[in-house]
Amino acid sequence: MNSKFIIGLGNIGNEYTDTRHNAGFAILNALKNHYESQEQIHTVSVKKLKSQIFSIPSKKIYLVYPQTYMNLSGFAVRALIDWYKISNLKNLVIVHDDIALPLGQIRWVAKGGAGGQHGIESIIEHLGGNKEFNRLKFGIGPDPGGEKRSKYVLGKFRDDEKEILNKSLNKALKSLNLFLQGSSMSDLMNEFNVSACS
Repeated sequence: MNSKFIIGLGNIGNEYTDTRHNAGFAILNALKNHYESQEQIHTVSVKKLKSQIFSIPSKKIYLVYPQTYMNLSGFAVRALIDWYKISNLKNLVIVHDDIALPLGQIRWVAKGGAGGQHGIESIIEHLGGNKEFNRLKFGIGPDPGGEKRSKYVLGKFRDDEKEILNKSLNKALKSLNLFLQGSSMSDLMNEFNVSACS
């Protein structure tokens, strides 16, 4: 069985905790909490990887939190691929926020452009323009547009959003577990790309 790498995108620092832009970290935290009650989790300490990494040896799973800030995520992903000699990008998933999707909706994609998500732009750049890698997009919209966008994505979820946020996190967690159990991308897309939580 090949190792699987789940890479959540976000910004480091307490001021970014629980912000919309750190949805990738939040989903990884939920996945890590899910496995902590069942499996031994090890910390991987390799400074040059520019990431906080937890491994679950019994499952051959790595949970990866790039520590480069969102817009430089490509440096960490490239370092990870080189260190672990990942030849098949289908064994990794990039988990990130997507302002074009409404809160409550997730979307699996196997390839495509960045759609204005700077972390994905950085990854594509450091993969030499390769856009064929799995992504789990987590909706944080609606997009307020213009000058309000930056403040919105770096803001925390409102109290009235928490119920649908938790439902969406559970949906993302369920879909990641299915990916890790061997579900195909087409099956994941058919099951989870359809409708938003309500």
